[in-house]
Amino acid sequence: MSEPRTRLAADDRKAQIIEHATRMIAATGYQGFSMSALAEACGLTRAGVTHHVGSKQELLIEVLRGKERESSRESQVAIERAGRQDPREVLDLLMRRNIARPEIVRLFTVLAAESISTDHPAHDYFVDRIRRGARQLAPLFVDHSPDPEGMAIEILSFMDGIQLNWLRDPEIDIWARWTAFADRCLGARDG
Repeated sequence: MSEPRTRLAADDRKAQIIEHATRMIAATGYQGFSMSALAEACGLTRAGVTHHVGSKQELLIEVLRGKERESSRESQVAIERAGRQDPREVLDLLMRRNIARPEIVRLFTVLAAESISTDHPAHDYFVDRIRRGARQLAPLFVDHSPDPEGMAIEILSFMDGIQLNWLRDPEIDIWARWTAFADRCLGARDG
């Protein structure tokens, strides 16, 4: 369904295009997404869309970076608030945030799977993403593991995997599965 064509400032139009693209890519994956369908949804021509966001590949990276910046800010605030005192608090917050935003989890899960192919435009982005995430979380685990970055990769891998299964089967109690895993890795929480 296209929006009525209205004149927007360039930044507002770009934000509108990225918002529509995010929803569409989350629903169909990058391979099933078309710039023509995006243009129609935004009430623009395809040339109008490319004027604001460039190519399909550039748009994909823009979508990913925008969502990552948003998530990274939230993660960094949680990490700074908890310090090294309570990594579980940080991880629980991250998992709750993801559970509350299944459309974003779906976007990243679909694109992560598609980008396994080295010729996918987001391949390098996802290789770097796990490395950045592990470096960001590693300081939380210095008191829990002789290999804090390795522990961060293991926990991120579990989170990605349980989220994939939850998207496939919403009957899975993702919070219960997360809690059981985190209890085994970091010790059971009091109360």
